[in-house]
Amino acid sequence: MWFATIFRRKPATTEPLLFDETFLRRLERLSLQTQRALRGTPIAGQHPSRQQMPATIFTDHRPYVHGDDPRYLDWHAYARQEHLLVRLGEVEQDVAVSVIVDTSRSMTVGEPNRLRLAIQLTGAIGYLSLSHGDLVTVLTGGQLAPVFGPARGKTLSVALLRVLRALTPTSQLDLAQAARVVARQQPQGGVVVVISDLLTPLPIEELAQHVPAPRWQVMVLHLLSLAELAPPLHGPLELVDSETGERLEIDLTEEELAVFRTAAQTWRASLAARCAARGMAYAPIMTDWPLERQIIPFLRARRFLG
Repeated sequence: MWFATIFRRKPATTEPLLFDETFLRRLERLSLQTQRALRGTPIAGQHPSRQQMPATIFTDHRPYVHGDDPRYLDWHAYARQEHLLVRLGEVEQDVAVSVIVDTSRSMTVGEPNRLRLAIQLTGAIGYLSLSHGDLVTVLTGGQLAPVFGPARGKTLSVALLRVLRALTPTSQLDLAQAARVVARQQPQGGVVVVISDLLTPLPIEELAQHVPAPRWQVMVLHLLSLAELAPPLHGPLELVDSETGERLEIDLTEEELAVFRTAAQTWRASLAARCAARGMAYAPIMTDWPLERQIIPFLRARRFLG
């Protein structure tokens, strides 16, 4: 198999593999749920579009014009109306899928590791998109150039997985810069998936300006850990910012922890509301959820996947 080299070599460390061959085969049965308003290329893609062209699967008619392929003439309609009509059908298309993955230092904090989950999600989305003929690009951190793509074709999945396995923590994610790169490379629009813990400022309004709906379909996957929402901390502590290294001495009481938990819930609700107001989808994902047994079904239920 073309991906055997990824799975049959023993890893240099005891860290488990990102994927196994069986999971990828099951993943191929899924696809990104895309909006019909997206503009793609009617080549080898499998996403619904608003375009209608002569086809054998009927959805509508139009009058015949000189040069139309006679294979698509509706002879039954001609027998009833004595007018030549061409059968129209919905055209499937490919779309440009751009994944912006946060590789900042805060993504490595906690257990399970958020960066590993982000890499797994990027690999899963990239693999199923390549398998369905879509154009895939992956951007990370604050880099100006993509770490993968734009590329199309299932055979490039090996290269994608190798790139993802080599990712290491970088500086803070510049989401606006990444969105500008995507918009410049794919001016026709497409799907943008943001995978982040969102602990760096998320300029949702600026993101919407660069990749606006309906030409762009933006999905924000927010990686959260239970320790963030309800930290098991109390008493005198020294807290260290994982991004900046800034230190803060604090004596946590139960009342202060209750205020923090309320603020965390308000923060999540605000992110969801701001995304919804600008036509973006928002999905909170807990880092302790198993990828195949819980995260994939969750994304299907939220109509990210179909």
